[in-house]
Amino acid sequence: MSDNRSIPRELRKNKNGLTEKEFLAQYNPGHYERPSVTVDMLLFGMSKDLKGLKLLLIKRNNHPYIDCYALPGGFVDIKESAYTAACRELEEETGLKDIYMEQLYTMSQPDRDPRMRVIDIAYMTLIPIDGMKPQAGDDASEALWFDITFDDEKLTFSNSEKNINIVYSLKEKVFNNGRLKVKNYIPELVSDEALAFDHAQIVLEGLMRLRNKTEYSDIAFNLMPQEFTLPDLQRVYEIILGKKLYKTNFKRNVDNKIKSLDRKGVSITGNKASELYEYVPD
Repeated sequence: MSDNRSIPRELRKNKNGLTEKEFLAQYNPGHYERPSVTVDMLLFGMSKDLKGLKLLLIKRNNHPYIDCYALPGGFVDIKESAYTAACRELEEETGLKDIYMEQLYTMSQPDRDPRMRVIDIAYMTLIPIDGMKPQAGDDASEALWFDITFDDEKLTFSNSEKNINIVYSLKEKVFNNGRLKVKNYIPELVSDEALAFDHAQIVLEGLMRLRNKTEYSDIAFNLMPQEFTLPDLQRVYEIILGKKLYKTNFKRNVDNKIKSLDRKGVSITGNKASELYEYVPD
């Protein structure tokens, strides 16, 4: 095959003698089946009493999975990117915009949606929960905050106001990835109620991402209000990491990330007057 790099790209020809313009003019996208693409959002927030992590779920008002709880989301329009669609859906569902969001995972099992072939791109969003009142979109009958508990054996979603308790046991599975062996968890439903689609797996991926990323980044500060006390910040880290932290070590680790405001406020965790701080980005 000759080297065409010296020829301008618009003049290069393929084996059938076609330039790119000629090739595109006769190209038929119908030769390939095309999946639909959706986005879903994990909206994590801390409970006001700092006792645990919360997740926003909506109740579906139509098939499939009618009356089941699910992550807020929707289809990507033909002329928008996945990120733009996620931002649009987030604002429609919650009224929120310009907040922390990162792409989490792509769910592509062929049978994940009974309607058709749907590839889902999941995003993770972290928000301070105070003052945020979720609103159900057109495809939902309600939007609720659920308490999440997560350990090596169980993943639970609960809402005491509606007496809802959705429980999954976690089965450990080891995958080969090149020379590495990677441990992961597979959720298996235990309760009568279940989350829609494969959303339990998406939440699990998000929780593990959040836990791992908190070890080496400042991601947890997105869950904090503008002003906070050190005991409250430590409590948020402990909830995410699933373990107790030593006060002295924690203070040393975050010392270059926070600045004292030279005044005091009341700590949520201890209900005592404590020094107030704010986050200082690098």
